[in-house]
Order: sequence, then C-alpha cells, then structure tokens
Amino acid sequence: MFILSALLSMVCVFGAAYAWEPKCDSLGFQIIPKPDCSGYYLCVFGKPVPMPNCPPGSIFSNSAHVCVPENSIYDDCKDYNGGRPVIPDLGPLTVDEQCQINSNALIPHPTECQAYYNCSMVYKFIPRYFEQHLMECPYPEYFNAETKQCEHFENVKCGIRQAFKDGCDYRRNLCPVAHCVPCSVRMPSCEGKEDGIHANENRLWSPYHVMCYKDRFVSSDMCKADGNGRAQLFHPVKNQCVSLDEIPQEHGGMMPDCVGKKDGYYLDDFGRCDRYSVCKDGKYLNAVQCNAGEVFDAFTEKCLLKEKACGPCGDLSNC
Repeated sequence: MFILSALLSMVCVFGAAYAWEPKCDSLGFQIIPKPDCSGYYLCVFGKPVPMPNCPPGSIFSNSAHVCVPENSIYDDCKDYNGGRPVIPDLGPLTVDEQCQINSNALIPHPTECQAYYNCSMVYKFIPRYFEQHLMECPYPEYFNAETKQCEHFENVKCGIRQAFKDGCDYRRNLCPVAHCVPCSVRMPSCEGKEDGIHANENRLWSPYHVMCYKDRFVSSDMCKADGNGRAQLFHPVKNQCVSLDEIPQEHGGMMPDCVGKKDGYYLDDFGRCDRYSVCKDGKYLNAVQCNAGEVFDAFTEKCLLKEKACGPCGDLSNC
C-alpha cells in the first residue's frame, strides 16, 4: 500500500510540473493561444481569462489571432514543442491571404504611407494605377497604421513607409484616362518651397499662383483685378499679383522698355497719354499718372492740359 501511495504522489508531482498554465507578461491586454489551439486566453490586468473555443472544424491561429479552418494553409498549429504550438515559417501572408482571414481588415501599404488595403473593397474593374483592395488617402493625408484611418500628415508616423509630399505621387491624382489636364498642372509641386504663395511653375507670368505648406500643395488661385478693374498677373520674382505695367512685354505685359534709353521721362510705349515712364540706367523704374484732364508733353517732360501740350498727345503742333 505504501509503494502504491508513493507512486501516486510522484505522478501528481510530475503532472503538476508539466501542467501548462498561461502566464501574462504585462498588466496590459495580451492574447495567449491554448496549447491545443482550440481557443485562447485573454490577459486582463495581468490575469489570464479563458475565452470561448473556436467553432467546430476551426483552430486558433497563433500568428493571426483569429479562428481559421483546421488543416488549411492558415493552420499554424500542426506541431507541438513542450505543449506549445510551433508556428511553421510560411513567410508573410499576402494581402489576398490576409483578406481571406479577415474580410474587413485594413492593411497599411508596406512601402507607401498614403496607401492601404481595404479587404471589404472588392473592385469589379480595378482602377488604373491601382490593384485589388488598394485604396489611398486624400492628398495630403497619410494612413495611420495604429488607428487604421487616414489622418492629417502631421499626425501620422510613417516609419519605413515613404511619405510622399508631391500630390502627383498619389495614384488618385494621376490621369485615369487620356486627354485630361496633367496632375502637374492641377497640383504643382511645392517641394523645397517656403510656406506661402508661389507662382505656378507650369503657368508662369499668368494670373495663376499656388499656396504651399510644409512642401505640400494646398490650393490654387488667380489674381483678381486691381481697384481700377484692371487685370493683374502673378510676378514670379516679386511673388505677388501686379498690374500689367510691371510685367515685361515678352511675358504678355505692358511694362515700358528702357533698354538703350537715357535717364528721363518717356511717352508710354502703348500710346497711353495720361501717363509717362521713368527710365534710369537703362531700366524701367515706374509709371507716373497725370492728373485728370492732363496729358504727357514729351517736349517739356511734364503733364499739361491737352490744349497746352505738344507732341502726339497734345493739341499744339508748332512746338
């Protein structure tokens, strides 16, 4: 009897020694698969709580942390090591494989911060430049891998994923069909430019200009007419909207040409008699507007009443 009792005691001791008990590594939430892969324990504040087992014909995947079909390619509970599952090295799952496991999964693109895969999005006809399940955030937002949503680019940590600054690096902004306005025209690049207003590099010396913020295109706008209702163009050097008098003629403006002229006052190149041009050192300085009712007298280089002025703008001819 004594020998039998001793043997039973030894069995109990060794059985207890080899009994598997889940151990939580931290006080946060943690998932620990059961040894037979029938389900899992959920660690709550450092204590393991057994959760309901997987449905019949399913096992719990230690890598995906979901119930998967038993003996399928996702079944990573095919062998044991000391009562714990040994996960075969099948390599990273493809997007299609991950979507088969979870049809509502949102998966960050591995190399592009603005792109992600939405398993619930199944294209009947895949858009140009895209692939099945692939989606993109609106420019200039990025996909937050932690919150699983598109957010302002300043709030997203891209890590090893490339963070595009040019809007034309987003697939959604490229021309999906022929004969569309190129992206570079619709969304000029702001990379390397300071925050603020800049000329549209694709439409220089035109009314068009762009707003930039942190190397990113924000918006496009046009110069408005001045207080007198006269058209204005955007000057790429002055970085502002100016009247046509400040735009060189070779760029569609009406700025007087002072090249080769001595310092002084000159008639307007376009025959406007109510003003004159000031030239100095062969360069145009500015235009001066005459008072109401006066015209420029090229002989006296002054603004006079028309009946007292000579030259092409005045009434006097014997000057």
